[in-house]
Amino acid sequence: MLKDMDFGVYGKGIDGYVHYSLAMDRIREEEERRKALMDEFDNDVDEMDELDNDEDNFDSDNLDSDDFSSDNFGSDDFGGDDF
Repeated sequence: MLKDMDFGVYGKGIDGYVHYSLAMDRIREEEERRKALMDEFDNDVDEMDELDNDEDNFDSDNLDSDDFSSDNFGSDDFGGDDF
């Protein structure tokens, strides 16, 4: 039965089963740690994106159109149109 079973690189019998079980447990734990680490990283990136978006968030409708009008160019402020 169990003593006749071969677990490959982990060995045969009860020793192979124990080594195989421990290896699978370690793999599962490592996957959980990596997933938790990636979730934490993703949350940090999302928080940074929110902070970046808050600083750059402005409404272009709040800009006065007079600030960019062409009526101010060539005015008498610089000595007139003597060209």
